[in-house]
Amino acid sequence: MTSQTLMAGVDVHRKTNTYCLMNEAGQEVMPRFILANNRPGTEVLVTKVRQAMEANAFDQLKVAAEATGWYWFHLFEALRAATYPTELFLLNPRLTANFKKSYVDMDKSDDLDAFVIADRLRWGRDMEHPFQYDEKLLALRFLTRYRYRVVHQLAGEKAYCLSILYLKASEYANADKLPFSNLFGAASRAVIQEFASMEEVAALPFDELVEWLDQRGKRHFADPQETARRLQAVARDSYPLALALQSPVNLVLNLSLKNISQLESLQKRLDCAIAEHMETIPNTLTTIPGIGPVFAAGIIAEIGGIERFHYDEAKVAQFAGLKWRKSGSAEFEAEETPLTRRGNSFLRYYFCEAAFSVQSQVSEYHAYYQRKYNEVTKHKHKRAIVLTARKLVRLVVRLLTNNQPFQVRKA
Repeated sequence: MTSQTLMAGVDVHRKTNTYCLMNEAGQEVMPRFILANNRPGTEVLVTKVRQAMEANAFDQLKVAAEATGWYWFHLFEALRAATYPTELFLLNPRLTANFKKSYVDMDKSDDLDAFVIADRLRWGRDMEHPFQYDEKLLALRFLTRYRYRVVHQLAGEKAYCLSILYLKASEYANADKLPFSNLFGAASRAVIQEFASMEEVAALPFDELVEWLDQRGKRHFADPQETARRLQAVARDSYPLALALQSPVNLVLNLSLKNISQLESLQKRLDCAIAEHMETIPNTLTTIPGIGPVFAAGIIAEIGGIERFHYDEAKVAQFAGLKWRKSGSAEFEAEETPLTRRGNSFLRYYFCEAAFSVQSQVSEYHAYYQRKYNEVTKHKHKRAIVLTARKLVRLVVRLLTNNQPFQVRKA
């Protein structure tokens, strides 16, 4: 006896969900309906689904919804506990949007969106794996994804701060005159915050500036005199800032630096929380030189169980978006092919960050990075890091599959 599957498409919203139920032939088994997106509404849904399955002799349920924030989560949790066999699919909105283009001149409404989702589920090709998760890994994912957000906010705030700093000291970030190796270090921040203008730095006696810098740098400068000379050269060569602009520019810089300090503090707290959480998740990724608990957590949390990729590194790389589209026709094959943008951006980020760290400590990966870096004249670093990350995928999948510690490959 062949199994019969009930397809359910859900258009998820904050307050309500719109449902479309159809069979494998694409025929709707009942009119589309709307229920509240809460516990009572989901209980009504379970009753309706049970009635539809009994009336039409369905023995399996498949449910698909778009990944709209977290509005789908409690619904999926309730359906996971259903007594009948259920598969849940969380779809990328881009997948259904592209599928909808195959319909001619279709309007936009919640019930039509639910129909398209159900029909896309019925069609089935190129679907993601059925939704499943481990509670420890999901908890870890909250931490690693928020860290990803904080890191990008921090990078954006630093870029903005440097753009405003140009008004106060146009030569401050010049690579040829760089007074500090870290422009956001303690001594550099003191210069930015404590001097109203760079003219004050240039006017300060050299010996006083040397002592001032040495104090602010907590006596860590190898050559405070050279640092002072570079700083005064920056002060002399920078454009002067109008007096009326000094106060607002300094205020913005001070607030921006405070925001940077706050974001750095958040990142440290998250790193500690991630490392503590990773103690409960046995793994061998941290045996790879350059991969600590944070990078290992970001990779493990996004991959989840390696078995859902059938232990195939090509599938993991595709999931991470570390895959290049092929372009060719007849005997023509394009030399330049774009990196796919469909993958998991969080996993791609942690793979690339881990690859950069690993190549600085493992000779095999460093040699590979340098070879790829020297092959082209454009986007040298980005290309080399992405290719090194793709190489790292093979190692990660092998360690997750065999649960063996990393060993340096023999020459």
